Amino acid sequence: MIKFGTGGWRAIIAEDFTFYNVKLVGKAMACYLKENDYKKKVVVGHDFRFLSGRFSRALSESLVEEGIEVMFMEEAAPTPMVMLAVEENNLNLGASITASHNSAEYNGIKIFVEEGRDAPEKVTDRLEELAAEIGDYDYQRGSFFELIKAGKITYYNNKNQYIDSLLELIDEEIIQSKNFKILFNPMYGVAKDIMMMCLASLRCYVDTMNAYRDTMFGLDIPSPNREQLGDMEVRIEKGKYDFGLATDGDSDRMALIDEAGKFVDYNDVLKLLYYYLKEYRNESGGIVRNIATTHILDEMADYYGEEAYEVPVGFKNISQKMQQHDLLLGGESSGGLKIRGHVNGKDGILASLLAVEMMARTGKKIGEILAEIEQKFGSLYFSYSNFDYQPSQRKRLETMLFEDKYQPNLSNLIENDLISEKKLLKTSYLDGVKYYYDDQCWISIRFSGTEPLLRIYMEMENEVEVQEILKLLKNDLGI
Repeated sequence: MIKFGTGGWRAIIAEDFTFYNVKLVGKAMACYLKENDYKKKVVVGHDFRFLSGRFSRALSESLVEEGIEVMFMEEAAPTPMVMLAVEENNLNLGASITASHNSAEYNGIKIFVEEGRDAPEKVTDRLEELAAEIGDYDYQRGSFFELIKAGKITYYNNKNQYIDSLLELIDEEIIQSKNFKILFNPMYGVAKDIMMMCLASLRCYVDTMNAYRDTMFGLDIPSPNREQLGDMEVRIEKGKYDFGLATDGDSDRMALIDEAGKFVDYNDVLKLLYYYLKEYRNESGGIVRNIATTHILDEMADYYGEEAYEVPVGFKNISQKMQQHDLLLGGESSGGLKIRGHVNGKDGILASLLAVEMMARTGKKIGEILAEIEQKFGSLYFSYSNFDYQPSQRKRLETMLFEDKYQPNLSNLIENDLISEKKLLKTSYLDGVKYYYDDQCWISIRFSGTEPLLRIYMEMENEVEVQEILKLLKNDLGI
């Protein structure tokens, strides 16, 4: 079954993610282009995952079989580089074979539309419908290289254009004057070559780790989370690096490690970069965040006389809102962000380079800049927890949350002085369920759009409050 979520279609290799189903998606893409009388040309890219290159060839073959010309990116490429290819060639569709930060047994397909944007639901829903309508078809093994010879598939490489698009947004001279010593971890993903080329041109001394292809991702997941970057934190402190950078498997997310080897929370990265763009680069524009991201960003936007917007999870929603309102920055608490003037999606490489520029221009340590932000805008404690559930549990949880309209009863916690007084201001069902309290505190509960997980996010005054409320939620929800 082909089902697109917030980050494309992802499935386990050899279960649902098969050559047959990949070709079925290609046929659906071709039908979509034809029924809308769109340009009969598609760009296809891929990452370093197991069989990603083979799957991208199969997708290309399927498109050509249905009369669609293919621009094929032979080298594994960052997702934002594929998005740029869609934009610069004025295409209506593009695709990349990637499951982003999922574990090694997964692969997937991300679909892009006009201007290199993540495909909205109306497009992915239609692709699902078309795939279902096509149903069973006569699967034929591919003839990729014959199609290359026939000129129906052409090789395409926009690496130089992509690097130019990155560096034109960065102050190269100010970084070059600092001679930073950086530890970079691409997590066995596709960012290494481009990041190294950019940092070399910026006169940075760079050491790498996990900078080769490993389809098992070191028996871990290629996600730049605190849990996955413990070895990196130790190396930074011992090696006396100025800071560290990490990107996920397809390079659309990043992480920042400070000079002491401390992981910088994703929400703090968003605060740092928005503060930097406003205070030090004097940029104009508001922000957009998803429902699971810090509300301190709203306080910051208000301070600068700018608008702040909230959207459902899925970076396509952030990109769309940025375009509608000409916003300066959009981001999510999972490490993805976009700034105005670059590709219409998140880019971990650009975010990393902007962080390098921030360090160069301010001349301050990360902790010092965060202290400035906290002094001006206050602080909240952010928590993010994942819970596995069995398929049989999902219906019970959905009924409880969305039909019975579950509300956390915090009164006992308040009466026992375990948490401060909390006034519920509103409840939203924009994406899952979110409870808004006074003083910018909140709780969000939603099902993952990419994995069988129930996610609980919250922002409270301190860690004790978070832990007490989390215990209550786990007990009430039976997870």
